Amino acid sequence: MPLPSLLERTRDAHGALLVGCGGGGDIVQTLAVRNYLQRLGVERIVLGEMAVKWWDRPGRIPLGAEITPLAWFEPAERVHEHAVLVSPETQLNQGLGRGEPLYEAEVARVSGLPTFAFGVAGGSRGVVAACRTVMERHELDLFITVDIGADVFFTGEETTVQSPLVDAFSLNVARELGGYYALAGYGCDGELPPAHLERNVARVMAAGGYLGAHGLTPQDVEDLDRALAAFPDEPVEIWPRDAARGRLGEQFCKGWWSIEVSPLAAVVMFFDPEKIADINPIPRLVEATTDVREAEELVLARTPLIAETRLPNLLEVPVAHQAPGHE
Repeated sequence: MPLPSLLERTRDAHGALLVGCGGGGDIVQTLAVRNYLQRLGVERIVLGEMAVKWWDRPGRIPLGAEITPLAWFEPAERVHEHAVLVSPETQLNQGLGRGEPLYEAEVARVSGLPTFAFGVAGGSRGVVAACRTVMERHELDLFITVDIGADVFFTGEETTVQSPLVDAFSLNVARELGGYYALAGYGCDGELPPAHLERNVARVMAAGGYLGAHGLTPQDVEDLDRALAAFPDEPVEIWPRDAARGRLGEQFCKGWWSIEVSPLAAVVMFFDPEKIADINPIPRLVEATTDVREAEELVLARTPLIAETRLPNLLEVPVAHQAPGHE
């Protein structure tokens, strides 16, 4: 049965879990969706993020993501094998981001809402189970995964996508729980050429997968600004805010990649996750996995991509001389 538009769905929704789709700082984009749902009368809202991180360092490019085990989050309350409740004071006590500001903590501070980190060690099934537990704990009946950019619209052909796996886990939660996929910052992750992105989004829309949109308001922009203040070098999550302020045209993202920021980057679009899974093979490929390594191997074996959790965390630049005879 087709999903109704998100606007229609909120008429009988009492509570929502909004989760950053791909980790990193995607949770920031849940703030605008939070505001939208509150205006529509949704009473209880809980936020969350997938526990994988990219760490920027001078002279290095964070090509791959670091899986951040939930035991590293401190202070935090364990509510499920694959979920912890964080606070504005939460930091990582190990790993590349030890002591660094955390997006989950900043969003908890800005929003004042219950905020969770979801571990990926248990593969797709682990993430689904953890999200289900949080929804039951808080009596929520609506799930939305909120993303930025383009990469979830991978079709199996493109080779430029660098973060396919965690998005697939999140999409599977939305598929299983009758939820929605929200796309913020259209095209602003630099992972699909604009022509490919528009072709693939068109396929989803033609199949009835487009379920409404929300344009960023001044309040949304202010909330994004507050959450991003602790991350002055953030290369991706800034673009919905900046687009709403008129920073359009060709820009650079993540060090090497150019993107085209259009007014559409200041709009959040809502989609049926099942229709996205009809073009993107990875969600169904990994939906039965109970271990992240198993999911990584499936992506490596059956697609032209490498999972973000298998790419090098920090790539030093400039690279050493490649030509023979150079020292």
